[in-house]
Formats: sequence, structure tokens, C-alpha cells
Amino acid sequence: MNNRFLNYLLDHDPEKTASKRGLSFRRFLRPVFDVIIPLKTPDKLQILSRGKLPAEGRPIIFAATHGFKEDVDNSLLTIGRHAYILVGSLEQFFKTTDGILAWANGVILVDRADKESRRASKDKMVHLLKMGGNVLMFPEGTWNLSPNQLVAGIFPGVYDTAKEAGALVAPVATHRHGEMVYSILGNAFDITKYERSRGLKILRDKMATLKWRIMEGKTPVIKRSTLPTGDEADLYWQQQISDLKDEVDYFEHELEERSVYKHKDIIHKDEVFDFMKRMLPHHKNAFLFNRKLT
Repeated sequence: MNNRFLNYLLDHDPEKTASKRGLSFRRFLRPVFDVIIPLKTPDKLQILSRGKLPAEGRPIIFAATHGFKEDVDNSLLTIGRHAYILVGSLEQFFKTTDGILAWANGVILVDRADKESRRASKDKMVHLLKMGGNVLMFPEGTWNLSPNQLVAGIFPGVYDTAKEAGALVAPVATHRHGEMVYSILGNAFDITKYERSRGLKILRDKMATLKWRIMEGKTPVIKRSTLPTGDEADLYWQQQISDLKDEVDYFEHELEERSVYKHKDIIHKDEVFDFMKRMLPHHKNAFLFNRKLT
């Protein structure tokens, strides 16, 4: 499949990618997606609760967790309102029917590898929100494949967009267990009442709390003694990640790895020892190559 007729969505001019007429038409189509999505997704969705949202007319950015293929569809069903989706998986968009359906729903396309495209995507969202539309975005930037973080670091674009457009932000969490997907929509709130870093922390905490509520209430407790340990634990987790990636037709490994948000104050262990790859062995630094020290 080749959806290159949708290339216009990569234009940096917001006026060329979204219009009031298009927004109105897609709002009219929204009930159709309430029927289509459950038919195309293999798992059953159970919406555990929906928080308070303002009356129609106040724009909302729905900030959702991201961790498996169908969480986009299930997040759309959970929010219960029409919203354009911020999409950054270009291969999946242009080469599968998912792209056609996303376009029919309403989509803001971004090339995450292109700085100008990333900047333009914010302008496109602001343009849409000021027209009275809503946006569904995934502020983690990519799937959260961390073995221990409920929600990975989130990009500040959600705050900047809300501030410029005068939009509220509503957290959304989805979690899949077996053949069931569970979700919660949190209360919409004004993130711009807080300064930027504080507002982003509050949003991330809200998203993680919703995720935890789902896991605590709907997934069984597993005893640590039943889980693999050591190298077997690493292999077990890598297999889980591999199975997730196999669910999509196109997974751009290098791009997805670069799309993980990295706070400037947090240093990964690989970065700490990166200098070792460039260091030439010498008798003065031989002790650094002693594996017993690492």
C-alpha cells in the first residue's frame, strides 16, 4: 500500500493541513469510528471511568500513555469526543490501512527526525485547537518500553501547545492484559496554572496514577519467586519487547530509540561509559579495562 496522496499533511503550513470544513466533516464521522474501531482491534476494551471534561467548545489536549499497537484506537474510544491524532510513525501511516483510517478521523502528521517538522506540528495543533478542535497526543514520544517506569519522560510540547492555544489537558491511560484492554480518562485541568517543569511533572504523575489504578485493580499479583532472574530475566523482557514490535508492520527501531525523552539532568549508564568506546588502551589506563571493576 502507498498512501503518498496524503503527503500534503507533511506541509509545514497549518492552513494547508487542517480546515474548519474538514474538522466539521470529521466530527460528523466520529460515530462511525465508534463502530469500526471495536471491529478492527483484536482485544476487548473496558473503560473503567471517565473524568470531568468541560462543555464542548473548550479545546482539550488528551495526553495518553503509549505502549502497544492498539492503544491509539482504544484511547480514541476512551475520550468519547472527536480529536485529531498526532502521528509520528510515518512508515505505518503511509504504507498501511491504519494511515487511511487515521486520515479519515483527522490527523496531524510529524516527521520526528526533522526539527522543522516537529516545530510545525506544534503550530498545526495550535491552529486546530483555536478552531475548536481537540488533539490526542502521546507525550512520551514513542512506546514506553521501560521495564519499571509506568510513564516515561514526557516532552514539553504538550505544555507549550496548551499555553499558546488556551487548551486544557486531560490525562488518559490504557493497559493491556491478556485479551482485555482497560482504560481511564482523567479530569481535564489547566496545566498552565503551573510553571512549565511543575506542570509537566503533574501531568506525568496523573498519567502514571491512572496507569497504576488499572494495574492494581485489573491485573493479578505475581510472586517475584515465579519470575526469571539474572540473565534469564533480561531475555524474558527482551522477548516481551520483541513480541510487541512484531504487532506492527513497520517499527523504525533507530528512530524510536532516538524519540525517547531524555531529561538533561538524567544520565544513562551507557552514556557514562561511552568514552570507553573511543579510548585507546595504554598502561596508564589499563585499570579501566579490568572487568572486575565493572
